Amino acid sequence: MTAPAGAPKKRRQWGIMAHTGDWLVRNLAELWYRLDRRHRRITLANLEFAYGGDLSPGERERLARRVFCHFVRFAWEMLELLLAPLPLIRRKVIILGEEHMEAALAQGRGAVAIAAHAGNWEYTVMGYGLLCRPGVVVGRELDNPWAARLARNLRQRGGNFMVGKQKGMKGIMGHLRANRPVGIVIDQNTTTAGGLLVDFFGHPARTTPVAALLARRGVPVLPTLSRRLADGRHLMVILPPLPLMKTSDPQADIQRHLELQSRVIEAWVRTCPEQWLWLHRRWKNQFPEIYEESYQRSAISGQL
Repeated sequence: MTAPAGAPKKRRQWGIMAHTGDWLVRNLAELWYRLDRRHRRITLANLEFAYGGDLSPGERERLARRVFCHFVRFAWEMLELLLAPLPLIRRKVIILGEEHMEAALAQGRGAVAIAAHAGNWEYTVMGYGLLCRPGVVVGRELDNPWAARLARNLRQRGGNFMVGKQKGMKGIMGHLRANRPVGIVIDQNTTTAGGLLVDFFGHPARTTPVAALLARRGVPVLPTLSRRLADGRHLMVILPPLPLMKTSDPQADIQRHLELQSRVIEAWVRTCPEQWLWLHRRWKNQFPEIYEESYQRSAISGQL
């Protein structure tokens, strides 16, 4: 079977466009990295705190630049999620381990999908709604009304539901009773009152215990993690439910399960660190001093 006469020319055009797009992403990321002093400092401080002597200052700086590049691509992909035809988005998502979620939901208690700010989590969640079944996104409602509507439309465009964090457990329980998978991102810093301390990259980090609380009530909790692939597609991997050791000490059970969740998230981040949200002040409650300028001045001295 011969290719259409114009196929080679079209492939060359797409190749040129892809090359131009990569060039633009790299240069926009470089400009952002140089101009956004605050997030550059946070990223470098996080990398120094997490990796210590495992990475030299130069290696941390190069990794930080790749993080910025990842999030420039992320921003472009957000426009794609808002504007691109749904069949295109569906084709760009690969889901592995769907059978684990289906087996969990067969118990009739719903399921919690714990997630991280890794890869393009928004892309894979929309893909899950298009390819598998409607899921539920738990997220903070933005303060700006226009931005809040935009975020809600994006998250519900593929057939998913959204529950604002402000509604908390009531909204989550309603969807679990309807036997839906509920996605909760667990890798951001929380308030002292709203989180427990668990180890993350060798340091205690304040983490939401909601998924662990639900696990002790019998709800399956499955790590559901994302990554952008080299060809531009997006991978979601759904792992089997995390085991829960239920004893007469509820607090110890919750703490133990939350520590297991954190270890799984850390392992995923370590395999592809440039696709995680190092721009977030993950340890700000316990170690606010690492975000002070003096902490990581040596990490950027002579690098820019």
